[in-house]
Amino acid sequence: MSKKTYFQYQKELNLPIYLSADLATFDSSFGDFLAKQKFVKLGEKEELEAVSQLKKNNHARVLHVSEASPIVAKQIQKTTESDRYGAESIIPKDGYRVYRYKDLGFMVYSFTAKEWELGCYKDFGSNTHLIASRIILNRFLSWALAPHGILGLWGVTVDDGMVAQRPNDSRGEVVFIDIKGQRMISQDGAKKLRPHFKILRLDPTLKGRNIKMTSEELLSFLSAHCSYLDSSGLSVPVRQMVQSLSKLTEGLIHPQESFRPRTDLSL
Repeated sequence: MSKKTYFQYQKELNLPIYLSADLATFDSSFGDFLAKQKFVKLGEKEELEAVSQLKKNNHARVLHVSEASPIVAKQIQKTTESDRYGAESIIPKDGYRVYRYKDLGFMVYSFTAKEWELGCYKDFGSNTHLIASRIILNRFLSWALAPHGILGLWGVTVDDGMVAQRPNDSRGEVVFIDIKGQRMISQDGAKKLRPHFKILRLDPTLKGRNIKMTSEELLSFLSAHCSYLDSSGLSVPVRQMVQSLSKLTEGLIHPQESFRPRTDLSL
């Protein structure tokens, strides 16, 4: 009999965003992967509180992660026309959506439902599929956090803000911006937004200086790097968050050669 373990995303922030999985069905690295993604394992009493939150809070969400059944595995491996455009696809169904990451995972979800399902292979979260696994998990978080006024952008944190990047360039990392709470939420934890919060776009041709983006350029750049994905484009609330963030922050084009990796987060 399977025993599900519950985890809470960024537990200290008290966000009702959870994940459940039977750890015995996955590789031993799975628990470490979740911890690095800031999912905190819950004790028995905390699990009961999580179940209570799911019942009473309309914005609570839980992703049930399980090893793909033979039927789901066939869907994950299936060749589709959308494969020409990348590994990810979303298919709208009657009352729900199906998200597929080719050769790794298959998620069934609805914005009106609190419990979502992800079927994946047992090496989900392993080094072999690290970037793809992060992308899948961050898609879930981007959808689940949006009703809380939290916007996701592909990229990594730096001292004065963040660098927005393509998903593969950020190695599947997302920086979440809590618009109302004025904080940045990432794999490094949560930090208050600094007064001069900057969003950087790296330019391989620029040398020795920053160029300030116009408000129109920043708005377009944020929209293009948003981690919220839907078959009908960005939702109205997400577009509103993008507009709010573009007014709150400064957009800079920054020399790519000056960007330092995570070992030194200063600009």
